[in-house]
Amino acid sequence: MRMPDLATTGSPMTLIRILATVGDAVTRGQTILEVETDKAVMNVESTVDGVLKSLAVEEGAEVVAGQVVAVFEVRQSGSAASIIQNVAPAPVLRASTATAVAKSPPAPVVATSDRVSFFARNRARREKAGASRWTRSLTLSVVERVVARRTQASKQTVPHFYLQTSVNAEGLVKRRAAAEASKPVWDAFFVIAAARALREHPRFGYRFDDDKLTPHGEGAIGVAVDLDGDLYTIAVDDPTGQDVEQVSDSIRAQVDRLKTGDPRGRQARPTSLTISNLGGSNVETFTAVVNTPEAAILAVGKIMPSAVVVDGQVVVQNRVNLTLSVDHRVAGGKAAAGFLGAIVRELESF
Repeated sequence: MRMPDLATTGSPMTLIRILATVGDAVTRGQTILEVETDKAVMNVESTVDGVLKSLAVEEGAEVVAGQVVAVFEVRQSGSAASIIQNVAPAPVLRASTATAVAKSPPAPVVATSDRVSFFARNRARREKAGASRWTRSLTLSVVERVVARRTQASKQTVPHFYLQTSVNAEGLVKRRAAAEASKPVWDAFFVIAAARALREHPRFGYRFDDDKLTPHGEGAIGVAVDLDGDLYTIAVDDPTGQDVEQVSDSIRAQVDRLKTGDPRGRQARPTSLTISNLGGSNVETFTAVVNTPEAAILAVGKIMPSAVVVDGQVVVQNRVNLTLSVDHRVAGGKAAAGFLGAIVRELESF
């Protein structure tokens, strides 16, 4: 089986995860690989029914369209004889080198019972490294390497600028307290507010594309999620058509899928804007790196009591700091200020 062309620019793709092992019986359409393209993390499905005989790639390696990635044994209909597709053995391409090397034993398949241990292994790796932190280098996980490459590319190629403001969060606090039974996650409020503001300022749902701006994400809002040091972005589709509880349930369900290793949770989908919330980590204000190819990212700080002047009187009010990071190629300061102002207005309307 050869690698399909999933990238939008013809650029190399990075193999993030192998979901099958040699000897597995697979069916046509079954997901066997996850790859990161220039646009998103996408599934690669088997093109045949058969038995996986060998893999020509390993996790972390760069692959290109047309490259042999797997060899299958396929039984011909009505015959006991079998045929081998792509029988010429392909060298295993490793993440650390572009040269052919001897094939190593395949990585074990991640069974349902082993999925949680994906994160446990990350913890064990970091704890072991901590014992000799001053004498040994740290090996990054596949997800960490992807994030490092993408954030570096964003800071090197995207002209960022930043706008900061403070929001009256009294309404948010009261609305959440009123829903005590469901206790919606704080992110749900910011997702809905950003989605509503995006309808008013649709330019921020576009990406820079050389001499033009191209729509991106269809209004879906991303939420940055950190699990044991690995950073993911989950997507909330059509937030303006949902209430706070529904958006909260969607976020929780997707985080649960990530925690259990469900492949659906690891498949990134295009989003128009990302929310990065460090309020739960006691952070008051921070700036986030634009999640390319999006035009902006909203950094959310801690909701906390603050002294403000209202009608000439000093009062204590729950407030939250927001920072909007913007790609200057997509929008200028005045447009970004209008977008941020719309987000503030929507948040204060809860």
